Amino acid sequence: MMPGRILVLDDEENYAEMLQHLLQAHGYQVDMSTRPERAIERLQEIPYDLVISDYKMPILDGSDFLRKARELYPNLPFILVSGLMNTPELVKVANMRVTLVLEKPLDPNDFLEDVAKFVEAMTDEEKAQSERNSVAAKASINHKYRSYPEEPRFFSASSSISKRFIQDVWSASQVKGQVFILEPVGGDAPLVLKELSAWRGNLDKPIQSVNFGDLLKGGAEKLKALLSNDEASDVLRIQLSSSEQIAAAQAHLEKFVEPAQGALLVCVLCAEIPVAEFLQASGGAGFILPKLSRRPTDVAVYARRFARMHAHRLAKPNAAQFSDEATYAILAYEWPANFQQLQKVIEDAVSKNENAPLSLAVLGGLLNCEQAPAPELRLTHYVKQAQVNQLKDELIASSESFTMLAHRLELTTKIQSEEDLKDVPLLNPKLVSL
Repeated sequence: MMPGRILVLDDEENYAEMLQHLLQAHGYQVDMSTRPERAIERLQEIPYDLVISDYKMPILDGSDFLRKARELYPNLPFILVSGLMNTPELVKVANMRVTLVLEKPLDPNDFLEDVAKFVEAMTDEEKAQSERNSVAAKASINHKYRSYPEEPRFFSASSSISKRFIQDVWSASQVKGQVFILEPVGGDAPLVLKELSAWRGNLDKPIQSVNFGDLLKGGAEKLKALLSNDEASDVLRIQLSSSEQIAAAQAHLEKFVEPAQGALLVCVLCAEIPVAEFLQASGGAGFILPKLSRRPTDVAVYARRFARMHAHRLAKPNAAQFSDEATYAILAYEWPANFQQLQKVIEDAVSKNENAPLSLAVLGGLLNCEQAPAPELRLTHYVKQAQVNQLKDELIASSESFTMLAHRLELTTKIQSEEDLKDVPLLNPKLVSL
């Protein structure tokens, strides 16, 4: 059983932090929020195993939050914490199927016993590994900011290229107040910004976005107005519309260093342009967000996340699992668009499926993959596909012709188009020797 994740909501930040630290000290993975509307956003983004919420809160009280949370997850365990509640209030939350009501002040031992009924804590070995990772990350940060403060919660950095990407972006953000990112159309850059914002101590504050053209018209005053919003993150997304805007953005953002007052300005160009063009325009200082098709382990992370969240909503816990054939189909699929497309495919599959692990029969129609190779051939098929992607990347990066690429790699196969890359034999057959 995997260690669970808990969401703590309390409008008193000190109290929320106290509960978070108590739970973390006993091996739980815990996120906290001080605003109900932001906690709802968290529930839409991250699969939780338990919610612990205060009852008396301004604007949206615990019962209203519970009602909205129940619309998302009808069966999510929910502990409501409050001072004395009158009978009508108790009847109100009981009708919304609150799992448990606890009165303040909490007894720590009793509270931990109650939490243990609903969520699994990390084992001593997992906790030790987590602490080692944290120490290593902090040591790495002290060494020229080469890593990040904690494991990502929103953006998946399970693959080596996504891990390197987020490390480099975080490192650059510690040195300069501006970062340039090239995002594939429909990529997961919004999750990158959420991660940077959280690491900068913004808790769950929303990230504002502005088009570069509008920022240019408004100048420093426009920037000051955006960053004066105490309810928003100090990470600001500046949307670029073309590579031609990069140089202009670099020139103008230098003038905004003082008005920015330590904020992080992230310029994002969402376009399908040659990497070389972007790097040249940014003076080599930009960062390329890798496509999902180059990040199979991240595809797996997102797929599990989406399946678990949607299966929880539909009360189909077993539908959050994948058969071997379905797993292969998801990893081998050449995701042309983005993680939102992946989310839609997974949610559609969970909706169509019974309360059982997702099968290829369900996913096949959604992925145009009616049949998976025999188990003994799957690794070969998968590695060959990865090789095709790698050769395509090399062609783009080097600007070589197909003939030049074939000559450099000493290939006997005739290559005249991208389609011919599929016929290139494995350059390293040892990769499929188990």
